[in-house]
Amino acid sequence: MKKFIVFFLLCSFLFTASLFKKEFDFSSYKNLQVQVFTSSASGVNFDDAVYTKNGDGQIISCNYEVYKKITKTLNNISGVTFIFSGNREVFNEVVKKLKVKTIEGSATDFVGYSNFFDSSVSYDGKKVNVQGYYNNGKIYIGTPLLLGSY
Repeated sequence: MKKFIVFFLLCSFLFTASLFKKEFDFSSYKNLQVQVFTSSASGVNFDDAVYTKNGDGQIISCNYEVYKKITKTLNNISGVTFIFSGNREVFNEVVKKLKVKTIEGSATDFVGYSNFFDSSVSYDGKKVNVQGYYNNGKIYIGTPLLLGSY
């Protein structure tokens, strides 16, 4: 009986912890813009958002506050790219804060895995869910990969 109680408590703890998965907060980064890639946003209109047709889907370009509303409204999001200003030091700081397990990378780009993001894709036979790129004062962080131009 003792083992059952310990097992039950452990399962309860793990389940509860999974409900409160912490999301990375990009809101403090300078000039933050967000691009949300979705298969369909028809019938949905978010103020301060720009919609661009992209094949069978759409790209919704918006600020961080609108992005938070979008994630609560749409469930068919295929990817998100966060774009903000910063130097290489800020880029490295973000990689460190995201606790990225880098699969491939250099001083200005990476592909890897972070526990801050859920969806993932297979890249060179490995599970990845975050990609980053730094170029001339602009930082791009995409999940599961960078989508769009950068």
